[in-house]
Amino acid sequence: MAYPYVTSPGNSQQAAVVTYFVTMASNAFSNITDEFLVCPVCLKDFKQPKMLPCLHTFCQPCLEMLLATEPVGKLDCSTCRQDVPLPRNGVQGLKSNFVVGKLRDILQQQPQQQPQQQPEGETSEAREDGVPCTVCEVGNSAQFYCVECTDYLCQTCNKVHRGLKVSRAHKVVTVQDLQSGQAAAELRARETSKCEDHHEVNKFYCDTCHRVVCAHCVVTAHKYHQYVEIEKAAEREGAKIKAKLATVKNTADLHEKWVQQLQSVKDGWSTQVQRTEEQIRKQVKTIIEAAKKVGDDRIGQLRAMNAAREKQLEAAMEAAEMDLASARSCVQFTDNVLEYGSPAEVMSVAGELTGRLEETSDDKSADRAELTKHLMNLAFDPPTINVEQEVSKLVGQLKQTAIPMLSSPSGTKQMRPSGTKQVIGKGGASLNLIKTVGGKWGTGDGQFYFPSSLAVTAEGDIVVTDYHNKRLQFLVKNGSFKKKVDLGFKPQSVAALKSGELLVTGEGHGIHVLDKQGRKSRVIQVTGAAETGEKTKGVAVDGSGRIIVTVGHNVFILSPSGDVMLKFGDKGQGQQQLGSFLCVAANSSNQIIISDYNNHNLKIFDPAGRHIFTCGSLGSGPGQLTHPYCVITDSEDNIIVADRDNDRISLISRDGTFIRHVLKRREHGLDYAIGLALTHDGQLVVSDLHSIKIFSVK
Repeated sequence: MAYPYVTSPGNSQQAAVVTYFVTMASNAFSNITDEFLVCPVCLKDFKQPKMLPCLHTFCQPCLEMLLATEPVGKLDCSTCRQDVPLPRNGVQGLKSNFVVGKLRDILQQQPQQQPQQQPEGETSEAREDGVPCTVCEVGNSAQFYCVECTDYLCQTCNKVHRGLKVSRAHKVVTVQDLQSGQAAAELRARETSKCEDHHEVNKFYCDTCHRVVCAHCVVTAHKYHQYVEIEKAAEREGAKIKAKLATVKNTADLHEKWVQQLQSVKDGWSTQVQRTEEQIRKQVKTIIEAAKKVGDDRIGQLRAMNAAREKQLEAAMEAAEMDLASARSCVQFTDNVLEYGSPAEVMSVAGELTGRLEETSDDKSADRAELTKHLMNLAFDPPTINVEQEVSKLVGQLKQTAIPMLSSPSGTKQMRPSGTKQVIGKGGASLNLIKTVGGKWGTGDGQFYFPSSLAVTAEGDIVVTDYHNKRLQFLVKNGSFKKKVDLGFKPQSVAALKSGELLVTGEGHGIHVLDKQGRKSRVIQVTGAAETGEKTKGVAVDGSGRIIVTVGHNVFILSPSGDVMLKFGDKGQGQQQLGSFLCVAANSSNQIIISDYNNHNLKIFDPAGRHIFTCGSLGSGPGQLTHPYCVITDSEDNIIVADRDNDRISLISRDGTFIRHVLKRREHGLDYAIGLALTHDGQLVVSDLHSIKIFSVK
């Protein structure tokens, strides 16, 4: 919106007006940037700007275009990639970003060129006659400015303006105050938030409904509610927002430092890999021919480690950069709301703003501290003994040492969802079979017909999902039958809560919650699955008590009460894409491990559903998988996966490096490994097609 009195470059009155705007631009509005006022999709000025829950803003037509290219009901933020829950009326129901419109108006009022230099001895007409009235056609000099009409008024027009009922209450300031900058507050406070029902300015805040309302609303729909003047409510909420904003600004600084540190590690890693590989090759050349195979094995191990580490660093860099961008965007948006938003406008977004600030204020200290622990320098340790029986030692061992320069803020490690203490991968520990329960398929007590999943209760009992028999069976820790619970549907997976309750999947889009006695207490319905014909499959609980459940290729994160907090996963084979048959686990950092049966791999995601790395591929070699089934982690976050069609249990480090096969068909009698669980005293429980096997770890 441009002011009508700036008519041409030669207008003699323009100089004084432009001077005023230059002063304004260098003061209150100097931090308004075109970047904040341009849609990131179409790269043009916003049209009908709509604000998403993550505080990113887009044109309504652009959002509708994006929605049309996605599956029905699905919309992702193009900036931070978060899923956007849409209201019933779709994109139109999202909140309008009033601040963008106001800042655009203010920015457009600024001049595009400096006032022309007046020749010496000449007097500017603007200095004599002032700004012309924009209402009357007489051309009188304006002495007043209506903030709401954005009109300049002469003395006569001002009297008429004040006499009209429709404009009697408008805010009018003098041109002198406008030019001196004293009326900047009035311009900034120009009200844009109006009641959708009565088209009146919202001047109250309903504490009962948590929304801004006008005077008509107060005496009609909200007359029995608790409400306060909008200024008081804005002052109250503004103080809370400012306190959280300070934390987020500090968090943004931490994210920036973390990105720099990760970049430094990433830059040096490839050089270390190259140097280490050269050392290995030189050492291999000095030993007898019998050592060559061992040397090649070491190089293969190095390259596998390198691939896993590069993926981990790239994923960590991407996550850190996204967190930094999100924090900066949140800070910029909040600053603009608090600086230029009216009380009503502040209150209209206070809820979303407060929630976004709380979410963004997490500086991810725990994640950085955990990753820092595993960021190692690479070195090669050559041996000194040159004898044939020590060939493996002659080639040398890869080792990693902590990087002393890398630091991150200390954080508290998440508590594990279970109380397991055993480290399956420690020192190449061997597993001995203690007991086998079941035999051929059967329906009796202690007999199983496809035991698809295992869990261990808080009391230490082993719970088995007896799929085709439509029941759960409970075994005591030595494998003896305890009891059974008939379900009436084929259970897919089971997970145990610390409270003693059990979560069972397999019926529609529901999660059956059973009490300690195995009685059904309630059903949690999972809404929003893309594949309506699929049933709930994998289920796990992380250290924060969040429930992780899969339906087809979708992964849902639920609150402990069962509300959907997050959904991710698309159909396919990409980093963020999954097959339609998934098992799930969570480690001590609340990272999510997905066993992708159809894609023959494991995918690891951070707690916000962002892909970190993928490990495994179709095959029977070391680190390869064929239809992986259940997956769990030990107390050091090593990943244990049931490699079903290879009849074995594989052990993988937390960064995706293959360690070894801990159980095999020939040595341990596995017949299609399916379910996995670790007992509280460290025993590994495995289910195959028709039995349960309990192993001790030595």
